[in-house]
Amino acid sequence: MGDVYTPPDSVVVKRIQRAFPSDELRERARATNLVERERKFDIVALFYTLTFGFAAGSDRSLQAFLERYVEMADCDDLSYASFHDWFEPGFVALLREILDNAIENLDTGRADLNGRLERFRDVLIADATIVSLYQDAADVYTATGDDQAELKLHLTESLSTGLPTRFRTTDGTTHERSQLPTGEWVADALILLDLGFYDFWLFDRIDQKGGWFVSRVKDNANFEIVEELRTWRGNSIPLEGESLQDVLDDLQRQAIDVRITLSFERKRGSGASATRTFRLVGLRNEETGEYHLYLTNLGRNEYRAPDIAQLYRARWEVELLFKELKSRFGLDEITTTDAYIIEALIIIAAISLLMSRVIVDELRTLEANRRDDDAADADASASRLSRRRCSLAVERHAHLIQLYLMIELGYELPDLDELLLWVSRNPNPHRERLREQVQSGEFALDRH
Repeated sequence: MGDVYTPPDSVVVKRIQRAFPSDELRERARATNLVERERKFDIVALFYTLTFGFAAGSDRSLQAFLERYVEMADCDDLSYASFHDWFEPGFVALLREILDNAIENLDTGRADLNGRLERFRDVLIADATIVSLYQDAADVYTATGDDQAELKLHLTESLSTGLPTRFRTTDGTTHERSQLPTGEWVADALILLDLGFYDFWLFDRIDQKGGWFVSRVKDNANFEIVEELRTWRGNSIPLEGESLQDVLDDLQRQAIDVRITLSFERKRGSGASATRTFRLVGLRNEETGEYHLYLTNLGRNEYRAPDIAQLYRARWEVELLFKELKSRFGLDEITTTDAYIIEALIIIAAISLLMSRVIVDELRTLEANRRDDDAADADASASRLSRRRCSLAVERHAHLIQLYLMIELGYELPDLDELLLWVSRNPNPHRERLREQVQSGEFALDRH
């Protein structure tokens, strides 16, 4: 027999190891009691099994994760009950720590912001989405409706990286605004907000912290107009000194661009009010005659009314991210009612998204380097590696990526025969089988 086969070097595998170092994973795991309590607990094998199991887009049940863990860790005497018990508060806290650290420190490539976005340090998009759960989980994840269970995922996405900068979960009744703190992170950034974050105090805090915002406006909002920022020819309706709702239905102009005042509590619960002046922009829909209204602190000299509407369109990026999490990473396929497992699976989905982005960035870097080496082919290859196609490639070959990674880390391939026997084993061997009943069982009449 020759030497044992080892796969060729892979820049993708090395990038994954740099992004999620094995030594660091083990060090974090030592803080939990699982390492000492469970001899078979291997955080490195488990971490990559869970993250690549989500990325693979196939069966994300606990049984499927168990089988892949046994395959990678080569321990065929681990029971489902023991594996299930690993998903406890300490392990969930460990996953949360890994996720928060990755969000804070991962370098996944940063796209330069150009054009209308050039002046901003970043564009941050805050939003939330509902994940429907089995009704039996309603004791922990209460919903807005009866006979339901819902988890709400609160997320802030960076437009420059396409990744979350914040990732939190609550029950379905928690309001979005309560999960968006204000602080130094808003400085020099543009924050795009939908009506779930419609809060005058929040707008003021973003402005005071040196950030910028664009927010949709509620349909019934009524502000005092203190200044018109654009003059219209002819017999246009003068707006200065008017209330918005008093003139809105009579306007025919293509755009509204005015300065308004709004009042709010200066400090939560204090009763002391404050008044601020912000800019109100509206773009008229020619088909419906209605205005899409936005509040912002961006100046008119840099951003005209159509620019504000264009900036707000970037919010669609977070909808695409939610769609990716739900479709590609299975957030809409959670079938358990165990609160700790639910929380763990949500966090693992987020880590899998980050893992996928790390791999995609490495693929694009590899391809760019090859284009540099072959400048004549640059135009032909420049558009081949879109993020979507790279992500799809990672999904389709996640199991192979994990296999390469585990071999690189020194894990051995399992005994294939033993693995298949273990996976095929009946978890309920004491139940009588139908054929045995037919062959030798007694036939009893139903007397009822």
